[in-house]
Amino acid sequence: MDRFEDVKLRIKEATDLVALIEGYLPLRARGRLLVALCPFHAENSPSFTVYREEQFFRCYGCGKTGDVFTWLMERDGLTFREAMEQLADRAGVSLEGVFKGGQREANKGPDPFGVLAEVAGFFQRELLAPDTGRMARDYLEGRGLSPAIMPWRLGVHPAPGALVQFAQQKKLPKDVLEAAGLLRNGRELFQHRLMFPIEDERGRTVGFGGRIVPGAPGSDGNGEFKPPKYYNSPESPFFNKRRVLFGLHRAKQAGQRRIVVMEGYTDVIACHLAGFQGAVATLGTAFTADHAKTVERYATDGLVLMFDGDRAGVQAAERAVRELANSKLAVRIALMGDADGGAKDPADVVVQRPGEDMEAVVERRARFADVLDAAEDHIAVWFRLLRRRIDLTQATGVDAAAHECAAVLALVESPVRQAALLEQMARHLAVPAATLDRLMQKQQRRRPVAPASGEGAPAPAATARPLALQPGDLELLACVLASPKLAEGLDPAGIGDAAPEVVELLAWAAEGVALGRATGPELMRYLMARAEERAALRTLLSDAHQRGAKTTEPAAVLAGLVAGRRRRASESRRRAVRQQMQQALAVGDAARAAELQNELLNGLRDVLPRRPST
Repeated sequence: MDRFEDVKLRIKEATDLVALIEGYLPLRARGRLLVALCPFHAENSPSFTVYREEQFFRCYGCGKTGDVFTWLMERDGLTFREAMEQLADRAGVSLEGVFKGGQREANKGPDPFGVLAEVAGFFQRELLAPDTGRMARDYLEGRGLSPAIMPWRLGVHPAPGALVQFAQQKKLPKDVLEAAGLLRNGRELFQHRLMFPIEDERGRTVGFGGRIVPGAPGSDGNGEFKPPKYYNSPESPFFNKRRVLFGLHRAKQAGQRRIVVMEGYTDVIACHLAGFQGAVATLGTAFTADHAKTVERYATDGLVLMFDGDRAGVQAAERAVRELANSKLAVRIALMGDADGGAKDPADVVVQRPGEDMEAVVERRARFADVLDAAEDHIAVWFRLLRRRIDLTQATGVDAAAHECAAVLALVESPVRQAALLEQMARHLAVPAATLDRLMQKQQRRRPVAPASGEGAPAPAATARPLALQPGDLELLACVLASPKLAEGLDPAGIGDAAPEVVELLAWAAEGVALGRATGPELMRYLMARAEERAALRTLLSDAHQRGAKTTEPAAVLAGLVAGRRRRASESRRRAVRQQMQQALAVGDAARAAELQNELLNGLRDVLPRRPST
């Protein structure tokens, strides 16, 4: 076994799948198994099943199956290598020498996430320092956000020169600081600002947001220049604003299944402090289709977009409807004006300020929770906002709104979803669905067609090749999983016409038994690790495991399967020999015909029952 496979197995054996999954969602016992509502698709009764002994999971609703690596890949959207690195770090297993071929090894090159985490620690120490952090601490206390300083790693950027000096002392790479927008031509851009570390969904620091601290140097600007209230790190190789959502890592850790998208750092932090732990925020962009794809893995109870009821909120809602045209999420919209007429931001509603009566705070939070729970379907809210700017009692208004609806419908790729949305929009417009459909068809014809092939064409999506299993293939694997010692004397290449994937798994099973995986659960863990990067093999193993649990006499069943396959293979070979013998006779090659006849007779002796000796 090569080092890659060896390290992969060591990581898996050091990681408990149950503990890993329970860090994301609660599991409950059902006999020997553990079950939960599937995090990968919406369902009302639990079909997501975790096998504790075998260390693999399977959802009997959507079909996803795998082990610790697969869980992180599917749940957090990681590549296999990223999942392996994360689990190796958790298990304390070295990956030195595992990844080669131009890829960064663990001990080579600066880790930008680690560099920015060090900077975040520096900013937090400055915030907690008696002098440098006083004004920022006073601001946080006034906003009721002081309890967030430690858990959210809040900090303050000190006076110019301090960050550069810190970076020199720690030998932090300048290029990472420049990519994160902390430095530009040696100048520190966030000076005197309150600093919010931005984490990706894995909890890695990828950038910073900085807010002006009232009264701090430079907060009032210079002459006509007014500095922006908030300033964010620019996009970089490690920070994609169209994917990263502030607070998503913490919402995921809290096991939240309903994600609420807001507009600011302080809104998210205040909501988490108040118990609304599904709160996240975009980072200087509108909510995008990429954001939707990111949260699809987590928001199994749906997505709530929270907007202000002003013009900017209306525009944001309309953009969201277009961006979410192809999302699988159940999306609803809540308007801040419905939460508290005098409040502009969620933080103003849910936070408890110093000296404020807790009873009043609880009452406001209850109203806020009611607004979230009562959030309406995003299409219904979109039409409510649409009516504010378009008079749908007039024919010209209906026509304009219909064109906007058709433009959205033309973006929808799923025919079923498109048909359902079309009916819904037609009802809101009070026009026949067929009329709106014709308008949508015109919109689709006007859209530019992507090149079908060649340069510029989108790469086709990778699809898993369906396995061409032969009758009895699944049972072969099932017998070996039920009684692993059967793999010891089994020659995978000599069992007839088994699918190549089955032959490969049986060969791996023999290797696993030779390495000491002598029980069913041990062998299953071994095989799942070997098949980690091949979804079709994982599913095949899961199916075979289920079949094996019902196999009462695996040795007898396996012997029958192998004998039957060898008999069929022998019959096929005899047919081929007869054809060759007839061809030899037809051309007058008596010697070759005699040779083939002997081969045929010998083959028959091997398969015909022998008469007992007397």
